[in-house]
Amino acid sequence: MKTLDAFRDLADALAAAEAGGGPDGDEQRAHRLAAVLADSPQLHRVDPGLLLAELMADPRNWPDQSWKNYFGNACVTVVRTETLRVDVLYWLQNSSTLHKHVSAGAFLALSGRRLHCEYDFAAADPLDSGVTFGALTATGRTMMRAASVSPILPTLVHELYWIEKPSVTVSIRAVPRSQSEGADRHRPHEFIAPGAGYLPAAFQRTSNLQRWIDGLGMLRLANRRLYLDTLERALPLVDPIHLIHVLDELCDNPLDEVSALLQRADAARSDDALARLAPAVPQFRRRKIFSRVQISGADGYLLAALLWSGAEGEELATLLKAEGVDEPGEFVRSRGERLIAVDPRTGPYVEQAGRSLR
Repeated sequence: MKTLDAFRDLADALAAAEAGGGPDGDEQRAHRLAAVLADSPQLHRVDPGLLLAELMADPRNWPDQSWKNYFGNACVTVVRTETLRVDVLYWLQNSSTLHKHVSAGAFLALSGRRLHCEYDFAAADPLDSGVTFGALTATGRTMMRAASVSPILPTLVHELYWIEKPSVTVSIRAVPRSQSEGADRHRPHEFIAPGAGYLPAAFQRTSNLQRWIDGLGMLRLANRRLYLDTLERALPLVDPIHLIHVLDELCDNPLDEVSALLQRADAARSDDALARLAPAVPQFRRRKIFSRVQISGADGYLLAALLWSGAEGEELATLLKAEGVDEPGEFVRSRGERLIAVDPRTGPYVEQAGRSLR
């Protein structure tokens, strides 16, 4: 049996589920699609390597591959109908952004563990093309293993850290019942603690913001003095959506340099936007450090994932014990030494995690 046969069976099961579902809401639809994925044992047994080889051997019968869902380090849409699509995504990167989705669906961990962190974002104002301030609260950290399934709701706010490389995902994404309604209600926002939601540069109406960030990055590489002088001039002037993107970009600079720069810029501004966004800098920095770390062995990536997520104390110990670690403190110490050897910037996070376990 060819590996793609499992997806033909999946397509039939999804068609039956969609036909029998009726005009239900996003939540019911997402859970129905997740149930189909969970009840697909033939799909769970698919070899991801053979699947990719079979897909690459003959691309003539692929469905149309949209630029709008070009994610992962390799991604192929294997099923596309009027109401949904099924993608297979291969991940070599460490982590995703903290984001929400734009339509109902579900995803299956076909291979590779991944730490799945879910959040709630509450704000008085609706999300728009700028920055929305609110409260971001972690609601769960779970380890997804092979054959684990999660529904995707348009209200889902989550992030993932892939431990084994490559990890492979089968994703089902439904077309909103009303395309225009879906476009208005759901936008692919990202989030950062302690409480900001924003529309990323890639999804803005124009490319102005992305071009500005790219230009700053070029200045930083070419002439640091000119880069810092430019930021001194720009930070008191730009709006919050520019600020939150540059705070992410600034995390590659020394902490004391960033702190002094932000203090001067805040004093020169006529609003409190920078003061409200500055607490996000440590969050951007932690995520950037662990999203880039490269270490040999799954144990190192397991610890990196947990430190990236901010897990500490009893929760950290519980997550490690669920992965077969009998002595969480010793695990953090020994694997932490390896992380620090690879990237000394991980040191404070390793030390804090160790203290939280004592």
